[in-house]
Amino acid sequence: MRRTITYLLSLLISTVYAQESIFDILPDTTCPGIEVSGEPILYVGDDLFDLINGGAELYHEFGFAEVLVTEILIQEADPLKVEIYDMGSPEAAWGIYSMTATSNSRQVYLGVAGRQGEGFAQFIKGNYMVYMYYDQIQDTVLQYVGGCISGHIELSSGPPVLMDIVEVGKGDAEKLFYFKGNLGLSSVYNFHYKDVFGYEQGAAAIYPDLKVFLFNYEYETSCIENYNAAKEFFINSSKYHEQLTLRGSFHMKDRKEQQIDCYFENTFLVIFIYSGEMDVNGMRRSIIDRMGVK
Repeated sequence: MRRTITYLLSLLISTVYAQESIFDILPDTTCPGIEVSGEPILYVGDDLFDLINGGAELYHEFGFAEVLVTEILIQEADPLKVEIYDMGSPEAAWGIYSMTATSNSRQVYLGVAGRQGEGFAQFIKGNYMVYMYYDQIQDTVLQYVGGCISGHIELSSGPPVLMDIVEVGKGDAEKLFYFKGNLGLSSVYNFHYKDVFGYEQGAAAIYPDLKVFLFNYEYETSCIENYNAAKEFFINSSKYHEQLTLRGSFHMKDRKEQQIDCYFENTFLVIFIYSGEMDVNGMRRSIIDRMGVK
């Protein structure tokens, strides 16, 4: 009996975590009225540079694995060009989705998060980010095709925890980002062209008069080492001025006279960037409470 239960549990676990092939995500006979045209093209690893003219480095920073490109034919409608990106993890899918947002798009209900802009729709689910490009198409048809693709992706995941923790300003943030390296960070705020902080993962919340950053490290020792290295770098940098070091924090201003406050908290660095005078202690306390730091 015990062996039977063990076997059933292992079978259940392997079924839940089974990774579908990227080809299995394409619409099939379960989606009447649409079909894949020709042979899909698979770009793996560095092949992405052949598909994306600039910007492929950011995808690789998140851990990009492969992308499948194809055309989908739809009865009585224009064809769709579809790109299915396997980003390697749900966190990476959320990350690249957050970094590729455009100002002229609106939310649509596809996958776990989706948007639609001029000539394109985009959504994420599981490890995957999907683009659908078109000339003209009805929203209902676009939803149908997107739903067929999304329905073939088994695993799903909400946003990384850091994205929830970092949103502590007044009201909803204008933008929320999740990043894994200096390319992503620099697109939000360019501290330096080199990786100054050496973090494992990070998030940022952008408000009209405030930017909040949260950097996470695997261990407290590595957080302390990178905090001290960053503090030393900024103290000696000509790009920043009015540097001030206090216990567990350092402060400075950039060339736009924005105040930058950096705090060390366990395995996290918390950074606020703002103009003028602002009391950030309440927001910092809220972040500490959310991350469970004692």
